[in-house]
Amino acid sequence: MDNLIPLFPLGIVVFPQQTLPLHIFEERYKMMISDCAPECEGGSYSAFGISWEEEGEVAQAGCAVVVSKIVRHHSDGSFDIVTNATQRYRAIEVSEDEKPYQPARVEFFDDLEEGVEPHLEATVRERFRTLVELAAREAGAQVPDTLEEGLEDLSGGDAFTMAMRMGLEARYKQEMLEMESENARLESLSGYLERLLPVLEQRLERKHSARSNGKAPN
Repeated sequence: MDNLIPLFPLGIVVFPQQTLPLHIFEERYKMMISDCAPECEGGSYSAFGISWEEEGEVAQAGCAVVVSKIVRHHSDGSFDIVTNATQRYRAIEVSEDEKPYQPARVEFFDDLEEGVEPHLEATVRERFRTLVELAAREAGAQVPDTLEEGLEDLSGGDAFTMAMRMGLEARYKQEMLEMESENARLESLSGYLERLLPVLEQRLERKHSARSNGKAPN
């Protein structure tokens, strides 16, 4: 099913179920939010799409978001909102509607039906656990007590959730957004973590060696 929604190109990639605060200051996007507002009190905002933009190029695939809250109005006319990401989409064609912002006709898409591979999921979760532990050690902090609880929240694999917590580059996140398979996303994360973890471990070893001036601790 095709849908016409406003597009909001940004230098970030948004995943489904992500909560995203935004500061709206450009006049065209103030109008966009106003046009998405419910017609009657207590209604819901209509969706707009966030598409990753880099050097003037806007990705075809993006993620629709819905305003959940207007947080604050500023004296300069700008305002802060909180949005919740919903569905992924692909832009089919740009609308000729004369708006200061850009509406586009999109088609929403979901993953192909498949079961998550248990071994693959377990591997990624274990590597993600190691990543959190290494990051805590590097920061000189204790591993959070909520680590196991947080990992339990990643039921069904949930590669998007793990990717949101990993600070990935936008281009890599965009590739994941466009994948229509949870197993493909988990496989991608598994390979990424397999390459990253030894680098972090070596960096920690060098820092430890520098602190001890090359001498073994007593």
